[in-house]
Amino acid sequence: MKRDSGFRRADRVSSEIHEILAVILSRFSKEPRLSRATITRVALSSDIRKATVFFRVFPGEDPGAFQEAFTRYRGTLRKELASRIRIKYIPELNFVEDAEENALDRIERLLEGKESEDGEE
Repeated sequence: MKRDSGFRRADRVSSEIHEILAVILSRFSKEPRLSRATITRVALSSDIRKATVFFRVFPGEDPGAFQEAFTRYRGTLRKELASRIRIKYIPELNFVEDAEENALDRIERLLEGKESEDGEE
């Protein structure tokens, strides 16, 4: 009888890929700009053949330039990933800007709302 741990294999692998890519990018010397990108999450297909890597950049930076750099170096990044992870198939990496509101933006927005309420009273 199989036990359902509630945590899919794809979730465990995506978490590991997230951590490894963060380390790789922090030390990536071929394109120093990529070390300024933040990997927010990794979504894997159920067969673990394709990975969508979501990234964010600092405000004021051009996400399109980062997208081009990720596209240019995705083979190199995949090769680095392969040398650091032990799975049968290394997923194809697809980098996408993370458009979801992050926690910091949400906190700032809430604080701004709170400050305007305090100023009106």
